[in-house]
Amino acid sequence: MTFESTGWFNTNGQEKTEKILPQLQEVVLSWRSNGSTLLGTFDRDILTAGHAGNHGWHACFLYDVPDLQTVSEMTHSFRATGLDRYFRLEAMIGRPFFLLEEQK
Repeated sequence: MTFESTGWFNTNGQEKTEKILPQLQEVVLSWRSNGSTLLGTFDRDILTAGHAGNHGWHACFLYDVPDLQTVSEMTHSFRATGLDRYFRLEAMIGRPFFLLEEQK
């Protein structure tokens, strides 16, 4: 999942700390119970200021997800809570690269 701050920049500190961040944390924590496993993150946020630019993301969340429906539910959680007003979340689905990962 790539994650970019968008409307976040148009909010004030109180809205960020009292509304947006608690809601974001609640959604991300809810993903722990959907069968997915967080494998790691890449966070570019401290190396960027403002919009993400050409990369199109501030952070990347690497998950092992059981199926396409789970991915869909994860992205929908941003729309359902209104977090898509402040952040852009985009899912990408990968598979093992045949030259680097052993085939099973």
